[in-house]
Amino acid sequence: MKKHICTWALISGLLLALPITKAKGENVIIGDDDGGLDARTTDVTLAWDPNRENDIAGYNVYYGRSSGDYFRVETVAKPSATITIKGSKTMYFAVTAFNADGLESDFSDEVHYP
Repeated sequence: MKKHICTWALISGLLLALPITKAKGENVIIGDDDGGLDARTTDVTLAWDPNRENDIAGYNVYYGRSSGDYFRVETVAKPSATITIKGSKTMYFAVTAFNADGLESDFSDEVHYP
């Protein structure tokens, strides 16, 4: 059974997904089969309220093509991340906080793009 650190001081008020569109990208992190190699890429910047606990080591950013069905994308130290997605399908995002012992919080509220 997974232990959880403090239930949501993290992202109690803010998880935003802001798009920045580019024509093409070479180091695409997330892809789908929409449009093949010529599919448009979009940088989605996620930002959230930091967790107020003293022992927070970082945040895990999760994504998925279905609401509530995520795969971890990356681990970040600060309360923001920019993820490059390829194609036009909806992407769902959520974030967790973790401490130095590896204990992880519940998921944040979910946001999606587009």
